[in-house]
Amino acid sequence: MKTLNINFYASMLSVLLLSLTSCEVANELDSFDPLYVLEAEKAINSPISAELALTGAYSKMSSGFDGRPWLTTVPALMSFTAVPAAQTSSNAEIVGFESNDPLKEGFNNETMYTHLYEQINRANWIIEKVSDLSDAGFVSGRRLEIVAEAKAIRAQANFELLRLWGQFYDVNSEYGVDVRLSPAKTPEVFPRASVEATYTAILNDLDNVIANAPDLRDGHKYYMNKTFGKALKAKVLLYMGRYAESAVLAGEVINSADANFKLTPTFNELFDHSSITTLDNSESIFAVYADPSEGTNNNLQWYLYNAISPTYISWAAAGTTIIGGQEIAYDSNRVTGMQGFFGFNSKYNNLFLGESYDTVYFMRMAEVYLIFAEAEARATNSVSSTALNALNDIRLRAGATTTGGDGFETYPVGITLPEFLEAVRVEKAMELATEVGETWFDLVRYDYLDGFGTGFKVSDYKATATNSDKFILPIPLQSIEVSNSVIKQNPGY
Repeated sequence: MKTLNINFYASMLSVLLLSLTSCEVANELDSFDPLYVLEAEKAINSPISAELALTGAYSKMSSGFDGRPWLTTVPALMSFTAVPAAQTSSNAEIVGFESNDPLKEGFNNETMYTHLYEQINRANWIIEKVSDLSDAGFVSGRRLEIVAEAKAIRAQANFELLRLWGQFYDVNSEYGVDVRLSPAKTPEVFPRASVEATYTAILNDLDNVIANAPDLRDGHKYYMNKTFGKALKAKVLLYMGRYAESAVLAGEVINSADANFKLTPTFNELFDHSSITTLDNSESIFAVYADPSEGTNNNLQWYLYNAISPTYISWAAAGTTIIGGQEIAYDSNRVTGMQGFFGFNSKYNNLFLGESYDTVYFMRMAEVYLIFAEAEARATNSVSSTALNALNDIRLRAGATTTGGDGFETYPVGITLPEFLEAVRVEKAMELATEVGETWFDLVRYDYLDGFGTGFKVSDYKATATNSDKFILPIPLQSIEVSNSVIKQNPGY
């Protein structure tokens, strides 16, 4: 029996949980017809059914269909790390993402949006029903763990929703997302929450994750855990501008005595798709499950629909910066190594090479180091030795030397704060490209922090990204219409 038995569990979940199609996006959010409410109300009533429902929620996160792969590639298209593949170069929606002018009535936009709300709804059923159960029959502490894992799933989905469809960069904005903290049972329509209220809901969930989630369930990184709660909270706090708190949490993750959460010795081993053991490597904090018969389709996403941008590859390969008279190269081999056989993105498996295990990281340790470096520098308005060391640890792992000469070197003591913050952004673009969208979201954050269009500008790196209203996606038109405009559209759409 496979580790997660996803086929069996997913089919069982069709009677346990809501089953919504992309054509029901507005119903899911704004006028839901509670087709399976009775079954869901009754189904999660024991430790066994609670575990079954939780597995169904995880299966949604690893789904190779209904929008999940596009949640990885759309931010890459919006930045400069991806372009439409030859097969999609005339697809209006995909070209719209890439040209920073998204369509209001796009199928993939709607499907991504629906996917995340279905993920939230599955989590909400678990949270509500398992919270009502007694501890009888559960292994000690397991009932609270299940709720915490579901809250981690919900927090991740709400964060993705906010980054793509909300003005995530401005904590004072009214344009957050429709935050759902209970399962959909009625056709009641709810307006969007503010950005601050959305962040607050995410932080509340993550506090529960930190308090109650497993340290590491069954030794596997494809289950939510306390460390994920801390790492994602550090990231959320960074986005909110609460830098000192972010640095503290990221530092706790980095300095933990838990050997299960450490940088791997090499970068390339993170993307070895030949064995399931890669999914549980020490650097992974949370990654979705995949096996030979349960893939994520991210490999085909990067072959059939999108390709790594030649502009990005050349920028990474030739890019340098001068720090203290020393010419420092952006990268050595991480980025060029992404160009896999037959055009596949080597960060995901390549079927032509017989690879089977997709590595889709939602969070890994290298990102935490870079979160810490930026947060620490912004919190202290200086470049401390600990912040510099965190940045250079990622460079060293990628093969940088410390000779003080020109080339792929570590950043020197004496680097100025503006130079350092730009170095962190560049390093994230080298390390995390095409994984979690950080290249795009960092461009937007840095532009906003300088005052859109007045200092650092997204358009300096993506010429078509000149309209800040289009830095986020439009709420799917069907949701706006069915809600009678209770759900407000984003400005500019």
